[in-house]
Amino acid sequence: MWLAVRHSGGRLAGALVWAGRRLNTHQRAAVMIEYAIIAALIAMVAMAAVQALGGGIVGVFQGILGHLPHA
Repeated sequence: MWLAVRHSGGRLAGALVWAGRRLNTHQRAAVMIEYAIIAALIAMVAMAAVQALGGGIVGVFQGILGHLPHA
């Protein structure tokens, strides 16, 4: 690619635009991967919180059901 740019000065701007678009595409892909990692971490924390609080929540509801009159 650089040989073609060096021998044809008129194509320099086109080559720079092409290189900029390619770099922008790689940056977007990297950002998407970072967001996916963050989303996976948030999901893992949410699952751990649900598991940790699950037993306590069941106990609360069982206590409420115990105080309700049976129909």
